[in-house]
Amino acid sequence: MAFDGNNQVAAGVQPHEGLVAAAFLLCDPAKVIPQADDLISDEIDGLIAQLFTAAESLKLEESAKNAVIEIPVDDTGTDDTPAGQDGKKQGASGKASPDSAKPDIQAYAQASRDLVAIMILPSGQAQPQERLFAGDTLLGILPHIPPADLTSLTRTVARLDVVSEQLRTYLVTHSDNDVSCRMLKEAHYISDADLLRLVATANEQQLRLVARRRLLHVVVCDAIIDSENTAAILDLLRNAECQLSNTAFVRLMKIVVGDSDLETALCNRADLPQAIGLQLFWRVGRNLRRYLLSRFLTESSSLGRVMSIGIKAAAIPHFSGNASEEDIETLISQIEKGDPEAADTLSRCCRIAPETAGRIVNDPGGEPITVAFKCLAQSRLVMAQALKRWLESGKCPIKGDNRLVELHAQFDAMSFNKARMLLAYWDWAARGAGPFYS
Repeated sequence: MAFDGNNQVAAGVQPHEGLVAAAFLLCDPAKVIPQADDLISDEIDGLIAQLFTAAESLKLEESAKNAVIEIPVDDTGTDDTPAGQDGKKQGASGKASPDSAKPDIQAYAQASRDLVAIMILPSGQAQPQERLFAGDTLLGILPHIPPADLTSLTRTVARLDVVSEQLRTYLVTHSDNDVSCRMLKEAHYISDADLLRLVATANEQQLRLVARRRLLHVVVCDAIIDSENTAAILDLLRNAECQLSNTAFVRLMKIVVGDSDLETALCNRADLPQAIGLQLFWRVGRNLRRYLLSRFLTESSSLGRVMSIGIKAAAIPHFSGNASEEDIETLISQIEKGDPEAADTLSRCCRIAPETAGRIVNDPGGEPITVAFKCLAQSRLVMAQALKRWLESGKCPIKGDNRLVELHAQFDAMSFNKARMLLAYWDWAARGAGPFYS
């Protein structure tokens, strides 16, 4: 039982017990128990000898001394506290109070190692609550240990399953790049909140390590995309286990343009939506265009049924329309001369949006115009003659060597229904319909 000489704690304490405690504490008995006024102070020593054996007195004295140690020292000082010859204040026992010196760096380092040793104990030797308590205690020590020790400690903590959430946050968001990167590399679990807090101010190395983590949620992926760091975005696109939203893919289409590595990584994403992939067709090079067409365009009886149902319900335009031979010749001549009216003619013939038609006739690759002619149900001969006239004119937007052979081969390889499916996606994108409706 501990007694505080500044407070009356008589509840449950017998008078003789209070007097004994007062004797060992060297304080006024009246401050310990209110019954002290009923006893004669001269009888205190005799009362101790009568009520307690030598062993009991020794045990009580030890308890009293422990209580003295637990009593906080009053920094303000009073007249009742005598001062020693060296000017230091003395405690209730008349001895000088020890200085409350902080441990040195070595002591902090040893304490941190001891706490980590408890955290890595097997479940049979330490309960999860005890390991969490050790981690919370470690938080008060980490700011005082050297950087090298902190990095070494982080390597161990990162691999633990049972870790204080506050400790994990402290290490993940630490200002020392080595510490935070060590956590990002090896920690099995880091909360989205910690990752988002880090991404907001992260450098490229940290961003790339976040982008490589397994099972990244949508919000973290969006934050990495917002950073517009191309190296981190490339790692993100190559991470098959991250979760990208449809909105993220739309934004990525604009970011990857002009960077072949980013374009390839985006086109090879297994979760790339079909609508986004076929719209991405406009932004990538020849090889990726062929890859996207082979990946997303299929041929079966179901495709024909979908086209028939969609056209009847006016969800898909009737692309072939009522284009006559004269309309086709006019369209070929306008493209040959670089006439801007070619877009209006194609829009009327295919019944597609003017924006889609303009994009097709002005594309330097030439693949889109072959798709449009396939939808117009033109023969191989008409397509071959048109391509030859366009490439020889010098005014056609189509550029590049050996395009005649390549484009004619594409025209032959693409079926009527595949061409109509591709043109449907392009037209939906221009009209803001179908999967592009918002």
